[in-house]
Amino acid sequence: MQELGKVLLVDDDQTNNFLSARTLRQANAAVQLFEAGNGHEALELVANEALDFILLDVNMPVMDGFSFLEALQQLQDTTEFNTPTVVLLTTSESFLDSDKVLHCPIVKGFLTKPLSHDHISYLMNLATDRKQSCSAA
Repeated sequence: MQELGKVLLVDDDQTNNFLSARTLRQANAAVQLFEAGNGHEALELVANEALDFILLDVNMPVMDGFSFLEALQQLQDTTEFNTPTVVLLTTSESFLDSDKVLHCPIVKGFLTKPLSHDHISYLMNLATDRKQSCSAA
């Protein structure tokens, strides 16, 4: 299946990254998995690897998810950068997080942890939508 392509998991909680990676592997959903413990590490990976999906935690040390999104947006605006599909994966269902997501055009979804097989189906639908929009352009 592997329709998600190259996926980056960004979370400071190693257990959450482990569980998300295991769920993605069980579903055979990704070609390759990468992990970062904060937004700064994720930016380094994004600069060196063409990614298809980023599953991003919001609350992290060093650089949180929203600061990462701002930096990613700047990267997209200043270079010919193929922006991956970004989905926030968080334990919070707070309105504040949801409101910030609504105002960030590169974020395509908002899921609560832990990553589940239902979430994988949702991500597969996003991947299909992405492929269709790319082929229509």
